[in-house]
Amino acid sequence: MFQFRDKTVFIISPERWGTMKVSKHHYALELARQNCRVYFIEPPQLSNSGIEIKSCADHPQISLVSYKPVFRGKRFLPAFVYRFLLYRQVQLLLKKINCRPDALWCFQGYLFENLRWFKASANLFFAADQFYYSELPPEIYSADFSFAVSDTIYERMKKSGQSVYMIGHGVQQRFADMAERLLNRGFSVPAGKKITAGYVGNLRMEALDRERMMQVVEENPEVHFIFWGSYQRNDLNLGGVENSETDRFVRFLEQKCNVDLRGAVSGEMLQEQMKEADLFWLCWKIGVNSLWDGSNSHKILEYLSTGKPVVAHHVSSYKGSDLLYMLPEKENSGYCDLFRQTVEVVRQGEEKSVIIKRLKHAGKNSYRQKLILIEKLINTDK
Repeated sequence: MFQFRDKTVFIISPERWGTMKVSKHHYALELARQNCRVYFIEPPQLSNSGIEIKSCADHPQISLVSYKPVFRGKRFLPAFVYRFLLYRQVQLLLKKINCRPDALWCFQGYLFENLRWFKASANLFFAADQFYYSELPPEIYSADFSFAVSDTIYERMKKSGQSVYMIGHGVQQRFADMAERLLNRGFSVPAGKKITAGYVGNLRMEALDRERMMQVVEENPEVHFIFWGSYQRNDLNLGGVENSETDRFVRFLEQKCNVDLRGAVSGEMLQEQMKEADLFWLCWKIGVNSLWDGSNSHKILEYLSTGKPVVAHHVSSYKGSDLLYMLPEKENSGYCDLFRQTVEVVRQGEEKSVIIKRLKHAGKNSYRQKLILIEKLINTDK
């Protein structure tokens, strides 16, 4: 029976390790807590010098692997040459790491293509984001099991005919534990106080509906807005847009007296500071490109773990639930009105039954629980 215990796991990530963390970082940390030896393979960069392995300050069981690609210009190479060079890159990584993985967990499509080259006992492909191209990532076809975090990603992946499961996003254990504590110890429903709205995430990510977000801040001067997440150009381990539009957005926030920019903070600090907020919000431009269809976000579970209301654009993976104050359609013209209506709900005080439902949902979706579910699916499918 397969279990994520005392295993060697390679994680192929599209993002580097840093202060800001998303699903691939959190899974790496949870695997390390299960006494797995994790090699976190960061995206290739030409500025790297060969292959370098260094320890991770966040956990001693995690090693960060950076590398310089052995070739450039895929579109200029014959297919057989390209595949040979890919295979060669894998062999160089295996030689440097000097061990064979029990499990290969790939979060990056269109990179190594054939996961079997790593010779892992189990090959997993995990789609945490939409795909760049109309064709599915070739990694799906060499994976033993593939997982999707949203309904739209799942529907696309099913067309492969491979073993594909809808897994959804997870939440850090500390947030799941907080939700359980609130359920067990009880909570109050404050009303009539000054409202604080919290936003968590990279403020330079492409998907943000910045014009709408500025409108919300401008039209609600009585609301105090706290933003946690990267916003400076030199602090973007998850990437981000560095242009005049995002610069203007950041300057706007910096100059508003009802805005508090906290920057990227640790998970522990974030959990503590999120207690200051009375509601949370998420506002994306759906369809800005193929990557951003708004169908899910890993931050939603962190929001729900507080029990506080969440204002959101149309998030299709939550359609039919009452966990979010969500726009009914995939356009944001009514977002500012929805935000104001939710502020009024907070002022009046919510029904406790609604808050309990949010807490229960977050509590059962920790990354630890996701690993147990993935183990079960793997063992059932064998």
